[in-house]
Amino acid sequence: MKQTNLLKMKKLLSLSVFGIVLLIPGCATKQKEVPEEPIPPDNFIGLVRLVDHPSDDKFPEVCPEGWLVTYSTKKGKNFDVFYFDPSQRKINVVQATRHISDDLDPAWGANCAELFFTSSRLDTLSIWRVKTAGGRGVNQITVREDANDFNPNISPDGEKIVFTSYKKEQKKESIFSGYQNKEEKDPTLWVSNFDGTQMTQIGSGNNPKWSPDGKKIIFHALTGDNYDIWMINPDGTELTQITTDSAEDMDASWSPDGTKIVFTSDREGTIKVEPNFDIWVLDLKGPGISQLTFDPSDDGAAFWSVDGYVYFHSNRKESYDIYRGKPIIPWEK
Repeated sequence: MKQTNLLKMKKLLSLSVFGIVLLIPGCATKQKEVPEEPIPPDNFIGLVRLVDHPSDDKFPEVCPEGWLVTYSTKKGKNFDVFYFDPSQRKINVVQATRHISDDLDPAWGANCAELFFTSSRLDTLSIWRVKTAGGRGVNQITVREDANDFNPNISPDGEKIVFTSYKKEQKKESIFSGYQNKEEKDPTLWVSNFDGTQMTQIGSGNNPKWSPDGKKIIFHALTGDNYDIWMINPDGTELTQITTDSAEDMDASWSPDGTKIVFTSDREGTIKVEPNFDIWVLDLKGPGISQLTFDPSDDGAAFWSVDGYVYFHSNRKESYDIYRGKPIIPWEK
């Protein structure tokens, strides 16, 4: 018994001494520090911030001729639509809508002389149109008492509109946020004449964009628990899934030649940072896919202009601002 107790005491003493040694500075085993990965530069040539306001400037879209940029911003209590000429040495921003309600989601008409946008001027959200010369000639395009219509996009020939729609019960706040409640169904996709007549439902999804040749429409929709990019014909046929990643892929825009898209995604990229949204590019005719932005902030709503520039919004300077640059496509070097 005494021998057993003696062995126990020796064991405890050795553990105590070992514990003391670990507490002595210089004797402790140091954890190897893993250096932080440097953030690579964005894959853009000449990336610049075009609009810098204290308020959030979001969702840029460039007119088909490439010389006017529109976006929406919240000044005070409501959203309004603005536009500017990016070629100006000093950007002069013009206010296109001025109303106590919310006006947002601007989209250019085919001739760059008018803007289509979403407005809450009535009991439901609807699509409206305004001439860019002085903001005169505002008129309502979609008139439906049982639905909220938003996200308009105009066909290249100026004859058709594609837009998304929710039943009236959907809260406007969630529509303005740009993200739907995933417990609810996707909004429906509709195509109509540019004046709102002959509406036809073609599917379900969000933020649709016509292809440059007018033969396809790209959009994002829920696939299980996440958003993916999809493509469909304007008559609702040939539904095709474009992305299959488990991350959130959304807000796609066509390249001028229709062979590639840029889109927003929070998929894991080249470096590991806190979950954030970046701009990616994907080749529709091959396996090419590449990350374009790497900033730890959120970049989104990319729009590919006919002059080759990609415009997007980012909160890398606290508030959201509009940025522009020419993308570097790795497989085209």
